[in-house]
Formats: sequence, structure tokens, C-alpha cells
Amino acid sequence: NEIRLSDRVVNHGFSRTPHMYFYHINVSHPVLDEGSRYLAPIRDVVWAGHAGERYEAQKVGYRTVPAPQLGFKEQVWQHELGANGAGEVLVAVVNDRLGLGLEVVTRKDQLPCAYEWQNFQAGHYALGIEPSTHHVLGNLAARERGEMIWLEHGESRSYNAVFRVLDGTGDIAAAESRIAAIARQPQQDYPPPSGNFPALGGRSR
Repeated sequence: NEIRLSDRVVNHGFSRTPHMYFYHINVSHPVLDEGSRYLAPIRDVVWAGHAGERYEAQKVGYRTVPAPQLGFKEQVWQHELGANGAGEVLVAVVNDRLGLGLEVVTRKDQLPCAYEWQNFQAGHYALGIEPSTHHVLGNLAARERGEMIWLEHGESRSYNAVFRVLDGTGDIAAAESRIAAIARQPQQDYPPPSGNFPALGGRSR
């Protein structure tokens, strides 16, 4: 019930090259359905692309999935996620009605940032689990903050992920317990974004 993915990015060129990387993992029907839940060890809600006056306008928070909608505008959060003792970050989307879910496991030292992307437009209907090397602030901010990853000729970066099918209520309960043991996510649907982007270490200058 697992798929293990290993990626290696190598600079085969001859110039020092900036490197940014993330996975966009779309979860859709049948796991995604009205009432499905997003589970993650959220220590802080850092940012939301729709924060401000529009934050609650669509009546869709970060935790619970609505039915497909017409005219839905995509929403994105950045969460600061905790890791377990092995350095793993666990995120899941679960459908309690079907007893079915998907758990994604990545490494905090490889992909320290995490986005949640929602596109609940009818005909699209997907939730993206997006572990990333960098904050949502982008290329220029990464350079200004000294957080850009630079690969010299022949240098590489490796990334590992596990995609785990949660089959049945027992699997879902076990995943929820694993995640809650790291950090208990906010219970409110619209946690106020803090704007606190933690410094990212281990970056070559």
C-alpha cells in the first residue's frame, strides 16, 4: 500500500545554478469529496494567498473539503509543519465516509516548507499537498534572505517521498494519531496567518 519515490537533481552544467524544488501532489475524487479532511502537524499557519477581506469569503477553511463548486477561486496556505523523531513530515487527506485516504511522507531536512492548495471548482476539484524547499515568497526573497540553494557543477540534491494508501478506518485512525503526536493542528477553520517565515538553514551562499 506504499509507493516510494526518490529523486536526485544534478547540475550537469558548468555554471553555479540556483535550485528550488517542490512536489505538487493532487488528491481528487473519490478520496476528495464533501466532508473529506486535511490532516497535518501544523505548528503555525504562516501565510494565505487569500488572507484579508477575502479570507472567509468562500466559506471554505483549511480543514474540511466542500462539494465541488461553480466559480470557486483557488486558495493557498503555507503551513509550518512539525516532524517526527525520524525527521519525517506526515500529511494526509482522508475520506471518513469511504474509509479511504492518502498519506504523504517527506523529510523536513529536504523539503522544510509546506503549502496546501485548494481548487474546488467543479470539473477541476483537487487538493494539492505541496512540500517545498522554499517559502512561498519566491525566487527574489530566497536570494535576499540568503536561503537560495546553489548547486555547483556536479553537485546534487536528493528528495524522498512516500505515498501511502490508507485503507479503512483503522488506517485513517493510525495516520491521524501519528500526525497528532507531532503537533495538533488548529481546530478553527480560518486560523489567522502569522506572517512568520522561519529562517531556512543549510543553504550554500
